[in-house]
Amino acid sequence: MTGPRVPWTAFAAASAFFVTLAALLRLYVYPSALVMPLEQARTYRMTASGAQYFDTATLTSHAGVSLLSTTTVSGDAGAGGPDTAVWVEFTSLTTEGGDRIDYHERRTAFDRRTGLAVACCDGYVDDDPGARQEGLAFRLPFRAEPRTYPMYDVLLRTAVPLRYERQERVFGRPTYRYTYTAGPTRIEDVPGQLPGRALGLPEWRAVNVSRYAEVTRTIWVEPESGLTVKVREHQRQTLRTPDGVERKVALLADLDMMPEDVADRVADAGAFARWVLLVRDLLPGLFLAAGLALVPVALRRRRRDGPRPVPDGEPAVRPDVETDGDPAGVRPGAEASGEAGGEAGGEAGGEPAAAGADGERK
Repeated sequence: MTGPRVPWTAFAAASAFFVTLAALLRLYVYPSALVMPLEQARTYRMTASGAQYFDTATLTSHAGVSLLSTTTVSGDAGAGGPDTAVWVEFTSLTTEGGDRIDYHERRTAFDRRTGLAVACCDGYVDDDPGARQEGLAFRLPFRAEPRTYPMYDVLLRTAVPLRYERQERVFGRPTYRYTYTAGPTRIEDVPGQLPGRALGLPEWRAVNVSRYAEVTRTIWVEPESGLTVKVREHQRQTLRTPDGVERKVALLADLDMMPEDVADRVADAGAFARWVLLVRDLLPGLFLAAGLALVPVALRRRRRDGPRPVPDGEPAVRPDVETDGDPAGVRPGAEASGEAGGEAGGEAGGEPAAAGADGERK
């Protein structure tokens, strides 16, 4: 006993479906996912040991201390849109005891595909709403390349060239390592005046000072997702008098992202990379292979399902004759016509066509 016969059109339709599905995944689903989210809720911490800083409130210097930098990023989904996202970032630098040494805050709009800052949506840096933010706002774009990118530095308030260095593995995940060094740059004028003795000047002098900063920042980026999985930062801040002479080291710290935060970032990047492998490569390849494999099956079935040849001696039904369901292929009234034709043929051929009056054929 055989199963139902599948027509060749079913195989052709299945082939077209699989090929179309492969194209949709590769050309539509995957590219449409390469946009940075409107929502964001992420925190990472960096620590430094053996740091030193100068407390301008108490005019005392501290050395050999441990510092903690906490950065929190949140998204303002209501202010964003299909092409632009708005994130707010808070960075606080504190001692182990919780005393704040430095603090920075910014609100930045950026292109969701390129990651480049956009001038809109009430952006600001610290207390400056007119700060011009340029370059990459928070992170590299998807499918990061081994080249130089412009990146905005919040402390220096300028875009700096982020240079590609080399490939490295972080917790087993392949990454691109980028770095930049910028400064020293004046970042603020310290309110009020400081006594000369705090700066190594004669005690009777009170002087104005400005804070200068120099930053070396290194980031490790998982290239497929563009996510930063690890950060290392060297900061050196100094106090200078109006004559431009450096008088005091205000901050000196080497900060490294905490290992548990690095592990979380690597896990996020790995999950995205696996999703890309599935949606961009594996599934389209499988669906395309299945669609192409069904093409010869459909062609063979089409040939098999074609019109059957008419055996010798079997009358063929004329396509222009309407049978009206008669299995013999005879139209209504044809029987009578056949009889009449038979009689006429008999007479024409000289064969007996009818019985005589006495019941015998002549």
